[in-house]
Amino acid sequence: MNKSNGYRIGVDVGGTFTDVILIQNNTGNVSVTKILNRHDKRADAVIEGIDRLLLLKGIEADQINWIGHGTTISTNAVIERKGAKTALITNKNFRDILEIGRFSRPPELIYRTHVNKPSTLVPRYLRLGVSCRINRDGKVSSSVDEKDLQNAISLIKAENVESVAVCFLFSFLNPTHENQIRNELNSVLPHLEIVLSSEINREFREYPRTSTTVFAAYVAPVLRRYISGLRDKLRNNGVNCPLYIFQSNGGVAEPDIVMRNPALTLLSGPAGAVMGATQICGQAGYKNLITMDIGGTSLDVCLIQNSKADLSTSREIDKFPISTPMLDVHTVGAGGGSIIRTDEVGRIKVGPESMGAHPGPACYGFGGNQPTLTDVNLLMGLLDPSSFANGEVQLDEKRSEEVIREKISKPLGIDLYSAIVGIYRVVTNQIAEEIRTITMEQGRDPRDYALVAFGGGGPLHAAGVARELGIGKVIIPKYPGLFSARGIATADFNHDYVRSIVQPLEEIKEENIASILHEMITQGNLDLTKEGIESNRRDISCSLDMRYIGQTTEVNVPLGKYDEDWKAKFDQAPSRFHKIHEQLYTYSVPKEPIELVNIRVLAIGLLEKPSTRSIESTSSIASSKNSRLVLLPGEKTQIQVSVFNRENLKIGSKMFGPAIVEEASSSTLLL
Repeated sequence: MNKSNGYRIGVDVGGTFTDVILIQNNTGNVSVTKILNRHDKRADAVIEGIDRLLLLKGIEADQINWIGHGTTISTNAVIERKGAKTALITNKNFRDILEIGRFSRPPELIYRTHVNKPSTLVPRYLRLGVSCRINRDGKVSSSVDEKDLQNAISLIKAENVESVAVCFLFSFLNPTHENQIRNELNSVLPHLEIVLSSEINREFREYPRTSTTVFAAYVAPVLRRYISGLRDKLRNNGVNCPLYIFQSNGGVAEPDIVMRNPALTLLSGPAGAVMGATQICGQAGYKNLITMDIGGTSLDVCLIQNSKADLSTSREIDKFPISTPMLDVHTVGAGGGSIIRTDEVGRIKVGPESMGAHPGPACYGFGGNQPTLTDVNLLMGLLDPSSFANGEVQLDEKRSEEVIREKISKPLGIDLYSAIVGIYRVVTNQIAEEIRTITMEQGRDPRDYALVAFGGGGPLHAAGVARELGIGKVIIPKYPGLFSARGIATADFNHDYVRSIVQPLEEIKEENIASILHEMITQGNLDLTKEGIESNRRDISCSLDMRYIGQTTEVNVPLGKYDEDWKAKFDQAPSRFHKIHEQLYTYSVPKEPIELVNIRVLAIGLLEKPSTRSIESTSSIASSKNSRLVLLPGEKTQIQVSVFNRENLKIGSKMFGPAIVEEASSSTLLL
């Protein structure tokens, strides 16, 4: 992409709104808009947002040269069970692995024996066993039984299955049987979507690998139709630039590469804002951050240390594991649309259920009949009913008051103001507790970090959360309600590759490791070449997952670039493992034998970022545009509070709380 001219666009299709941001490459100037989502017409909302910004700025569609797109399409398809009709082909007598799982109940269900786990994405009659076996050394011990395979194909055809997941034991060592299954399926059903575990997750552990493959197959047709439809609509509107899809690992990729593993888009929504915080706050000198994103349906928090977000290789959706590299974003149902209710003992509960965009919070006036966090913020006076979401929705205070009186005040026997302030305090404590999970429970002090708040609701709660945790610095980026779109618009290309070995380190030949690394690095270079990344803008690094023999969890040991010093780095890996293990678990056992579990490669294509400009700072006192009555946390009556317009604030100007700072996509409460 030529940095000196043109525009780039970032799109974040969330649970309630579609956010679109337009950035001029040579100046860094930003324009934003929000579009209320339409359930089955998400692509139309994207096009409307782009058209609105083009009209606003008076530019032509051919001046756009890059679009980054993040979406919750895949995640929603899983949660709402609206994915493709999917079958699973696996080893005979192993089809119930999705039901058996790890032979344990999730922690939150241990004592709730009357509650069942969510249903699997593939019903039992479509989980098909085929006799064949690859042994633990990766060698074929028994070939594919053709009769079993033909029976499976016949059932798949008769049931009009749209997508098939294929996952065999030890296929991460030898994919021969999975490739054979795909070839025979393609010869009979050429339009069938087929996902192989050996291509999306070459890791050991049968249950997570099977679950991840099923997730990918379940969402693949949905995602492919969405991307294809969006591309057609973009072309019809004269937008012919490349479209890149944002992934859960914090980077973008070419759509065809993403479709090799559609699971990469699961849980990708919150990652965009984390990458935006890493980049923008890093430029301002803030390297250690806690991100707090309150959107329409959820609260997402993540820890960033030395400008690098915490990473995870395993998460869960609906109690089923997904094994793929992703930013370690912790999510709870405490967004603006989260439903507030009282339980059987009179406690106020927030979420996880949400009213979404339709009907939305009661104050939207679209038929919502449950109180939400947005209704609370409105009645506290924190939101301007006429300018919410840049005027996209006009808020109805009367309707908010009605549902909170009916659902909260009357059942608890308290007045309206007590109910509102009580709910706000519960939410503040809930957010603070989630941040403690990623800091104190990991041996980290939240006071050593700056809190970065964004999303439509984040800035409204940041001051209260910071006060609760003793955090001294709070950062509210510009356009906080569209910050995820900003991160997506400036994200680098990012590709992860993994191969399981699972052997004692002393038994592994160095040349075997080098051969596997070379194969994965070659694939990384091929993918980056396809995306047009020049060799001098590539950053390819490798790492090893290691553990003491007998352990069940691994420690990732970074080795850096695969270069002429690689042998020395590999020789130093055991000592680095002991050191990292001691940092994580307070002990190491240098004389214990080590097992090499996985080899990982990360290939990053570095993009030029939009220009930034320095602005001269002042030390003046800011002047407010007006004031309004606000019910502050801890108060029993409303007080008059100054209201500032962020667009009119100068760099370095000072304000004294309590106060409210309004802007197009959010409002910030100062205490």
